[in-house]
Amino acid sequence: MGPATRPKLPAMLIKGGTFGPVATNTYVVADERGGSALVVDPAAGSAAWVNDTLARLEVTATAVWDTHGHWDHVVENHVWADAGLPIWAGRGDEDWIRAPAPFNPALFGNPPPTPGTEPARLFDDGEILECGSVSFRLMHTPGHSPGCYVAYSDAEGVAIVGDLVFAQGIGRTDFPGSDPAAMLQSLTKTFTELPGETAIYPGHGPWDVSLAESERFARMFM
Repeated sequence: MGPATRPKLPAMLIKGGTFGPVATNTYVVADERGGSALVVDPAAGSAAWVNDTLARLEVTATAVWDTHGHWDHVVENHVWADAGLPIWAGRGDEDWIRAPAPFNPALFGNPPPTPGTEPARLFDDGEILECGSVSFRLMHTPGHSPGCYVAYSDAEGVAIVGDLVFAQGIGRTDFPGSDPAAMLQSLTKTFTELPGETAIYPGHGPWDVSLAESERFARMFM
């Protein structure tokens, strides 16, 4: 018997790029070519790439989704808010979205003050995030920050995980608002509830690796 293959999935498209002083991943998530799209975690310097990606996919952005409120993930929210897009996020980090600030100026290259935005919608655990014909179930996964959320699509076999877990590590828990005990609970919940073959799209580092692959490394920190 040959190696197991991932089943054929619907036509959702995810394109990623890496930007800013701490190499933050920004994603464009589209339900299909020519359809609707989300801009996920607009990092510093990502706007031109996002516009080019939207044009290449011939999709229309309907909203910005912030996986959490840390500065490097929300720094260009205002660019898209000024263009008329609503800013969506999970409940818990909305104060940082309204007033972005780096937690360690040296870490973020002493950036200038960043305009804040008012979230148009705050989601709670278990609510559904929709992008055209694609939907994601939101899981509240605090620890790295109080308002970290994972967006999981069972139909697509995909999870946008922010800074919860990376291909070879987990999010830091030494920032203001971080909680190591909550992080452990969130990781355990994610590894228990989501299939191991789920493709993850984290806030930093490689994407489209399986949750099972990332779990092997995450367990070293649990």
